[in-house]
Amino acid sequence: MKDNKAFGVVVLGKYSLMKEGISRLLQAYDFRILALISGIDQFKSRVRSQRLLFLLVYTGDDFGSIVSEIELLRDQYPDAHVAVVAEHYGPAEPALAFEAGAIGYLVNAISCDAFIKSVELLMLGELIFPPTFRSPAPVLKRPARTKTASLATCEDEKAPAGALENGAAPPQLSPRETTILRCLIEGASNKFIARKIDIAEATVKAHVKAILRKIRVQNRTQAAIWGMNNELLLQPANNNLLFSSDDAESSSAI
Repeated sequence: MKDNKAFGVVVLGKYSLMKEGISRLLQAYDFRILALISGIDQFKSRVRSQRLLFLLVYTGDDFGSIVSEIELLRDQYPDAHVAVVAEHYGPAEPALAFEAGAIGYLVNAISCDAFIKSVELLMLGELIFPPTFRSPAPVLKRPARTKTASLATCEDEKAPAGALENGAAPPQLSPRETTILRCLIEGASNKFIARKIDIAEATVKAHVKAILRKIRVQNRTQAAIWGMNNELLLQPANNNLLFSSDDAESSSAI
């Protein structure tokens, strides 16, 4: 995401400390914060054409009120993107938020880097939900999504970024696959990755397909979100070891 000021961000919630913390974090990454408010009635957009992202801070009081806020926001600002930032994960809450019209449900436990990347993807219109959540079908109230660029490329199948599934056992990624997955998290193209680690673009494409298969996702966007949610699995045993000898031999054979 090159322009974090493309959207005006409104942080909405009862508690000032969480709102201010989220606001300061986003401002540190050059996001444009329009308002910190406790209710939608306090916000009036002066520029009708500006793009808006509403982040609803939820601390566990009454998720029914969050659902009502989402529906109200979708009625008043149909082109805006709405997401929930929850202090604690509630098993039924992602589905309720999705049905009301939200495109994301983020939990306070994720890292700052994962949060920033998730907000960037929300601005692109991607669905960002916990890995265990699967969007219902048919979708009756699914937010309209704009045809904008994302981490997914035309070669990928278009599936909701929130439709992720983790296997019972951690996938066994090679050091090279781990390096490439980190590049996917950063939004790098196959050509950029090939140049960065000095291998053929076709080899990168083969590794990407292997990564998608191993972590059981369908496209690059889902792979990036999976990587952010499983950051500890991407830490190499030896930080200086990027590629194993077996991996190097297999890549030269491709």
